[in-house]
Amino acid sequence: MMQNGIMLGSFLYFFYDKGLLWESSRTIWIHGTIEISVIIIAGCAGLVLGNGLLFPDTYSRLDSFKKSIKAGLKIMLSTVPFFIIAGFLEGFVTRHTEMPDWLAITIILASLTLIIYYYVIYPIKLTNQIKQDGNN
Repeated sequence: MMQNGIMLGSFLYFFYDKGLLWESSRTIWIHGTIEISVIIIAGCAGLVLGNGLLFPDTYSRLDSFKKSIKAGLKIMLSTVPFFIIAGFLEGFVTRHTEMPDWLAITIILASLTLIIYYYVIYPIKLTNQIKQDGNN
């Protein structure tokens, strides 16, 4: 994660220095919105593993780690389709640098909306539904 962050920051600063920040940002974030988001989410899966190992709560350390492996694996598997989508966008859409700004911004915002819905809004809805079903 740190390597990707340094690389992205370096690229953006380089393009900023050359007066190409808008063009480069638009091009990078067409696929980068999904790609960078799921890289961060995959890193969070690692934090879930570490949390289970370091803070076992009332479980034995091994049982806690096993539970965290299951949780982390679910998170990791959820990123696979998004990496595929990001790869598709990078391979077939990002290279069209002449596309209108409105289309690039639409793709970026649609990607951001998808990530926010899947990793923020949908889990909240699911949790609320489970709580509601438990009360009935």
